[in-house]
This record gives sequence, structure tokens and C-alpha cells, in this order.
Amino acid sequence: MRRPRFPASCGDGEFYPEADRYNEEVSDDQLHIRLLGGFSVNVGDRFIDEGQWRLRRAAQLVKMLALAPRHQLSREMVIEAMWPGAEPGQGMINVRKTAFHARRVLGMQDGIMLDDGMVKLAPGHTVGTDVDAFTTAAHQALIEDSAEGCRDAAALYGGDLLPSDLYAQWCAAERDHLRSLFRDVLAGGQMWGRLVRDEPTHELAHREILRAQLAAGDRAAAIRQFEQLRTSLREELGVSPEPETVALYEQVLSMDGRESPTPADRARALLAWGMVHWRRADLDEAARTADEVRALAIDAQLPRELSEASELMGLVSYAQGTWQAMFPRIFLESVTHTPALAPFIFDANMCMSEFALCERTGTADVDKLAREMLRAGAGLESTQAQALGHLLRGEAALLAGKDVDHVRQDLLVAARLHEAGASVTGWALAVERLAQLDAVEQRRRDADHGHREALRIAERTSVPEHLLPCIYGGMISNEDDDVALQIIAEAEAATEHLTVCDPCSMGFRVSASMVCSRTGETDRARGYLAEASRVAEMWNGGPWHAAVDEASAALEQAHGAPATVVSERLQQAGAGFLAANRPRDAARCRAAAAALQ
Repeated sequence: MRRPRFPASCGDGEFYPEADRYNEEVSDDQLHIRLLGGFSVNVGDRFIDEGQWRLRRAAQLVKMLALAPRHQLSREMVIEAMWPGAEPGQGMINVRKTAFHARRVLGMQDGIMLDDGMVKLAPGHTVGTDVDAFTTAAHQALIEDSAEGCRDAAALYGGDLLPSDLYAQWCAAERDHLRSLFRDVLAGGQMWGRLVRDEPTHELAHREILRAQLAAGDRAAAIRQFEQLRTSLREELGVSPEPETVALYEQVLSMDGRESPTPADRARALLAWGMVHWRRADLDEAARTADEVRALAIDAQLPRELSEASELMGLVSYAQGTWQAMFPRIFLESVTHTPALAPFIFDANMCMSEFALCERTGTADVDKLAREMLRAGAGLESTQAQALGHLLRGEAALLAGKDVDHVRQDLLVAARLHEAGASVTGWALAVERLAQLDAVEQRRRDADHGHREALRIAERTSVPEHLLPCIYGGMISNEDDDVALQIIAEAEAATEHLTVCDPCSMGFRVSASMVCSRTGETDRARGYLAEASRVAEMWNGGPWHAAVDEASAALEQAHGAPATVVSERLQQAGAGFLAANRPRDAARCRAAAAALQ
């Protein structure tokens, strides 16, 4: 049955000659909209896919109204979402034009109506969406605690909400909510395999699969499942499995079978327990477990497990205040007995060495460690120890503002020896420090080339989560603000899927905050500064507290704080840098403070 004809005025005060054509074309009162996994509209039996919307904003208006309660929004909400900052009059004109284009595509005279300050989607008609169908079924199944109902609801989830609008803020929260609801019904329906595919870090799902594999006697599959979980948690969240999961894995390893668990299987179980002890602050037990894994990894030549055990040993020893003694001991033992594994020990402790440089007396302490490494390397005739000694001494001298010729010589030797085979990570770090030295000497082109070369080398290492933020931080401080903003965007994209190291990200976060403050992006600046301030609390004094003060001064200045307030903050930063033996940074802050007086 055809609907009654509608007047050519569509509730927005405009006259449209196409009204008769709309009345002739549409003969069904039902409108169904797909939003999950894509966007399409069915008007009766007529199908409209996303490609038919030539005006993107017309499609966006329909999407927004389809998601809205009762499929309507106030004009102000539409204008703010689609044309933020527009004058009210111009915003209203934009709404009318967009509604007109949407009606043309829908072929409905009353597809979008403007009435009493509201923008409405097909009022008076039946409007349905796959989002409504899914959420209704999901909530009902979860309330009833029905596994079958949850499985039925999961079948209605066609994919993430509006994937072509992935970066649109107006639907981001709803997309996250629907994904969370989908995972809830997967869990409620005990669809563990699908839940793991959708969310690789969902530990409960992995654990239930492990239980089933254990009950079935499939030890090989259970071992693979545990390793998949452990890897996902480590790479995506920077955490380790929970005690219940580790205990279940121990049961898997003790199962009878034709093949005994490998040393790698045992090492991974021990590492998991070591991280459990670390989270519980049981440092002695964590250290004992890490040492046991290290011995096992050395005997079985397991570089990955050795690296993880060394990292845990580094964390524990730093917390206990013994890292300066522990690291050279295990590194020199390795270069003497297992030189092929020594680079993995350095990779695991790179963050600790950078952390040590930023202690209150960091440059002096690391210089002492470097000289110890150089003496031992000469006695052992170890290229690896010599390479690391030159790198650490060069880094400490660079940050302490010492003679640039001696700094360059140390870093050049470190880069050459590391490139020759000592460590790819050491090579990347040496090249990056050389680029920072070039920037100090105003050799801008050389610095740019060095930073890019360090990035290329870092891609070959196993620790990009440490190296990339460190390198990008150096790049930002070497560029004008407009170029620096582009580098910040590049860095964010490059590290999007990494759980970057907090201490190694400090230089980047502080520099990014200052650049954003100077370019008027104060909200962004505040976000970077908040992260830097949080991480700075890991140190008891030292240069990063001074760096946070300097970045705070830049933000205060951007917000129009009095010059006296900004100058006082800069003087405070300068004093902090000087106390941490960073004279170059102190001089920069003092000069900036003086310029405001």
C-alpha cells in the first residue's frame, strides 16, 4: 500500500519540487539500517549501500540519527557534532542542506524532518537498526544468564560499529560499548575461541580453553595456548598471566605424555611465576626465579627466555638498589662464557641503563660503570664489553655537557663496534646519541640524518618500545615547531601498537608537551605533561623533575600566566637541571627566564 502523499514543504521551511517524485517512489513504511560491520539502508525492498551517498555529511546525519534514542537529536547537538564552532545561523543552513541531500538518497519525502528544534529520522515510520536488534538480544540473554541466548545474540553482531568512521569521535564511545557488550555475550555463551580471536588478551577465555585442552589430554595444544596468551599480554599490555593461569599451566606441564616438556616450556612457566612474585613485591623470590630461568636459558641456549629473565633481574635489582653491581656481573659472565647471548642481556637492561642516567647522580654513576666495563673488556679482550663501555661513557659525558670531542670519539667507537656485531640495539643507541651531539653543535642536517639512521636501525632490534620514543624525543628537540608537530604525529603512528616504555618515553613526552604549548594545542600539551609528570615520580629528584618544570612553564605561558610566574618556574627548572649535572639544560632555562624579566 502506498503511503499518503506529503506536501512539498518538509518541515524545515523549504520547498522542494522533488516531493512528487519521492511520493511516487516510496511505497513501504519500513526503514532498516545496518551499522555493524558497515553502513547500508533498506527502504522497503530498495537497498542503498554506502557508495551511493555522494555527500558524506548526509550519510553521517542518517548514521547519527539511527544511533540516537528515538532516532532524533536536537539541532544544536547535530550542529556541534558535524560543524563544531559554526555560527548558529550558518549551522542551521548546513543542517537543512544536509537533510535535503539525505532525503534525496533515501527517496523519502519525510526521511529527515526538522520539527520543534529537533532533527528526526523518518518520524511516523518503522525504523529498525541492527544495533537495536543486537543490544536488545544481548541484554536479555545476559539478564537471563542464558548461554544459548548469548550465542544467538552474538550471531547478530555483524562487526564493529561503522568501520568507515573509525576515527570519528561522535561514535567512538558507542563503538567501544558495543564491542564490550559483544565480548560479554561471547563469554556468556562460552564461545571462548571466538572471544580469543576478537580479544587476544582476554585471559579468562584462554584459561577456559586451557582447561578443556587439559581435560582432553592435549598437552601440546595447551602449551601453545599458554604461550599465545603470554605473548599477547606481554606485547599488548606489558603484563604477565595471573597466578590461576600459571598454576593451570603447571598442571599441563606435569601431564603424562609421550614427549616431556622442553626447557623452553619450563622456562616460560618459571618466568610467569617470577612476574607473579614481582607484582606481589616479593622481590627475593622474583630474583631467585629469574636467576633460575637465566641458568636454564644459558644451558639450553634460549635467547628470548634469557632476555626476559635478565629484564626481570634488572627490575628487581633496581628496586633493591643493586643494579649497578648486578648488571656488569651478569653481562661480563655472558661475554666470557656465552658471547652469543650477551646482546640479549644488554637489550633487557637498556632501559635500566637509561633510567640510571637520569638519577640525581646518574651521569657520574654511569660514567663509573662505563670505566669498569672498559677495564674488564680490556682484560678479557672482549669487543662487546669495550663497545658497551664506550657507549655508556659517551652517553654520560654528553648529558653532563663535557668536551664534545671526547664525547664524539667514545660514541663513534661505540657505533663502530656495535655495528660490527656487538649489539644492534647498542648501535642504534650510539647513532642516536651522535645525532643529539650534532644537534648540540648546531649541525642540523647531520642531526636529521643521524636520527633517521637510528630509526632504521631500531626497526631491526627486539626493543622498539624502548628505542623509538627515545629517538623521536631527540628528533623533536632538533626541529622547528611546525616540523616537530609532524614528527609527533609520525611517532604516535609508529608506536600505536607498542606498549612503549615509560622511562624511555620521557624525552618525547616532555618535548611534545612544549611544542604543543608553543603552537596553541594546549589540551594536547596538558595530556603529554600529565603523562610525563606521572612517570617522573619514579625518580627521587633528578633531571626529569626539572624537565617537567620547564614543560609546565611553557604551558603556563601558553595560558597567559604572568611573566613573573613563568620566569620563576623556569628558574626552578634550571636549578633542578644544575643539581642533576645537566649544565646545558640549566643554561637554556636560565636564558629563557632572563628573557622574561
